Amino acid sequence: MPIAVSMNPMLYTAQDGKRYAVSGQHWIEVPDDTTLEGIDRYMKWDRGELSVNIESIQSWTVEGSKGNKYTVTLNGENWACTCVGYGWRRKCKHIQLQRAC
Repeated sequence: MPIAVSMNPMLYTAQDGKRYAVSGQHWIEVPDDTTLEGIDRYMKWDRGELSVNIESIQSWTVEGSKGNKYTVTLNGENWACTCVGYGWRRKCKHIQLQRAC
C-alpha cells in the first residue's frame, strides 16, 4: 500500500545501484525497473488545496557563475530557484543575491 507524501516524489539511484522513491524525509527502496509513471505504487502525492494568488508572485532571471540562467521566484514569503543547488538543499546563492537587492 502506498504512503501519502506531501512533496512530489522522485526516483534516486544510489552509488551501490539501489533505487529509491524519495519524498522529503521518506525513502522507500523500489525495484530497479520502477519509473516515475509507476511510483504511485509506493508513494501518493497529496497535493492538498493549492491556493495561489498570481499577483503576489514575483520572479527574476539571474545569471549563475558559469553563465547559466536561473529563475528566482518569491511567492509570499517563500523563495525558490530553478538551480540544482536549490533542488537539493532548498537554499542557494542566487536567492541570497536577489534578497540583497
